Amino acid sequence: MVKFNIEDFFSKRFENESTNILLEKPAYFSATMMEDYVYQLMSYSLEDYISYLAEHPNKTEITSRDITQLSNIDDCTTNMCRIMLENDNHGLSLTDIATKLHGDDNFKDNAVALTKYGENQVKTACQMGLTVFKNDLWYLTGIGYVINNLPEKVQAKYYAINLLRDSFYSKIILSLQEKDTNLRGFMSILSESTQKRRSSSCQKVLAFYIKQCQVENISLNNLSLK
Repeated sequence: MVKFNIEDFFSKRFENESTNILLEKPAYFSATMMEDYVYQLMSYSLEDYISYLAEHPNKTEITSRDITQLSNIDDCTTNMCRIMLENDNHGLSLTDIATKLHGDDNFKDNAVALTKYGENQVKTACQMGLTVFKNDLWYLTGIGYVINNLPEKVQAKYYAINLLRDSFYSKIILSLQEKDTNLRGFMSILSESTQKRRSSSCQKVLAFYIKQCQVENISLNNLSLK
């Protein structure tokens, strides 16, 4: 059995290699090995991951693309993986994604609305480590391919620790460990109106981390949206 540690997780090496195999040579992709990788990650506490991040902070500059915009967090996670698996991970366009997620909604015949909805949800799924863009279509990553097979508490912890690798959320998390934090303080590159719209989206994503802190009895400072 291949052993994985926190450094392996932050490097994304195994996840990227597995995703390449899934997309290029799917017959050689091992869902069992991918699931085992996730279970090995669960053996470390959230504090272990936070400590690693504190020693190796993500110094990548935040861009507007990093600041999440979504409508429904389930459509960015569980539902996204489900519809792509139902399509045998053959690749979906933005309108395909939106139609499969909400084909009965009143904007189903509005191409612009469909495209925007699909874009916001699948890009958030990408930020969560579940999807990847290739040759003008969206596909599941190795993690996205197996995540719905795992217990909900395992899914939730993976989503939480994944945020520690993100250039935007990792900075907020480190700040929360030290002091009360204003989420919009990390959105200064956006206009005031856009900050207001995206704050609620970011809060939905950060909820995975905050809930996992509660599960593992890790104290946090206050997060504000003003």
